[in-house]
Amino acid sequence: MNFISYDDFKKTDSYQRFINENPDIGHLKVVAFTAYGAVPVPNTQILITKMIDDQTVVFFRGMTDSSGIIENIDLPTPVANYNPTPSSLPKYTIYDLTAIHEGYEAIKNYNIGMLGGVNVIQNVKMTPSVNLKGAEDIGY
Repeated sequence: MNFISYDDFKKTDSYQRFINENPDIGHLKVVAFTAYGAVPVPNTQILITKMIDDQTVVFFRGMTDSSGIIENIDLPTPVANYNPTPSSLPKYTIYDLTAIHEGYEAIKNYNIGMLGGVNVIQNVKMTPSVNLKGAEDIGY
């Protein structure tokens, strides 16, 4: 994959087309937890990306706080046109969220639909990895 930072992406020809389609801002909050939400997972690396043309644009990279939370991630979206009727779907932009934390199962990936002017909360369920070191002693 060809990764590019959002700041570098702003210098490309693709940026103007993307921002014309996504002139509004949506807000994302990520909550990393385990044990059915009972235990937060601090220091989980969160990466927000989107494939645009032939490049993977990194819109955000950060770590969850001691409560397993990252807030106020602002992402470009289409203009808000939310109308809660069953026959109309609001315009949205899909971003990819990757969560990584040593000691937990492999990388978690989520697709997130972001809407203009909307606060989206994405829960990330982290599963501790099973360390089978010494498992041969008990028959595994």
